[in-house]
Amino acid sequence: MALLVVVRFVVELAGASEDSSRLLSSTGAVLLVAIYLGAVAPLHGVRRSVKLVIPGAALAAWTQVWAALITFISGAFELQRSHFASPQDRGNWAHLGGHLLGHMLAIIPFSVVILLVMATMFLLWRWPITVAPGAVLGALVIVRFFAEALGMAATTSAAWSSSVGLLLCAIYLGGVASGYGFTRYRQLLVPALVIGLTWRFWVLLAAMLSAAVPSFKTHFFDPSQGTDASRLTRYIAGEFLAAGLFAGIFAWGIAAWTLRVVRPADEVRP
Repeated sequence: MALLVVVRFVVELAGASEDSSRLLSSTGAVLLVAIYLGAVAPLHGVRRSVKLVIPGAALAAWTQVWAALITFISGAFELQRSHFASPQDRGNWAHLGGHLLGHMLAIIPFSVVILLVMATMFLLWRWPITVAPGAVLGALVIVRFFAEALGMAATTSAAWSSSVGLLLCAIYLGGVASGYGFTRYRQLLVPALVIGLTWRFWVLLAAMLSAAVPSFKTHFFDPSQGTDASRLTRYIAGEFLAAGLFAGIFAWGIAAWTLRVVRPADEVRP
């Protein structure tokens, strides 16, 4: 994360436009790192989710400290090409100090989001076959969210469609099922439902971020239509639960078909 922040800073000083340098956003990258940490945690001896707290908080703090350091350098030396320090920060120590304090305070909400992402991936280890699909779907949603939030063209951000990713994950589920000891179609039902609900959870998380930060204009959620509890409740019931279950059943059908294709018919039982 430190390298990403420094590289973006150097790229901006070299004259790159903000539209180009924002592709190196550490805010989006830190969530991808959180997915990775949650996915590999059990491979490094982590058996309880509470042990994710310190790594998650450390990741959030490390990212914000480096962002604050580069902000301080940009403001103190009045580096106009850098986006890290706002125009009001340059030459105004009080304003710059407030900006730095904001980075420190951001560690808390960042830690919460990072821990939520890590815990989601950690939970998927109850069904090991779902870990890889969950990570892929999460990465697709996060990349598309930040692509839209950073103002990229819809045709560009749509390339990261998680709906297409769900189809590929369903094929993957059926393709590797026998390697996990699954020889019956019905054995794939629970993993498929988990994948479907996990996908919609990532979408729900993106929607909540859109609601919490109205400046992020994404297709996941339109805060201009209101963010009251009733609308959020309907969103959770429809876009998460109902859509997740439907997606899971759809994934089950694709996975069962794939299992039948890759395994001899006499080795697969309903």
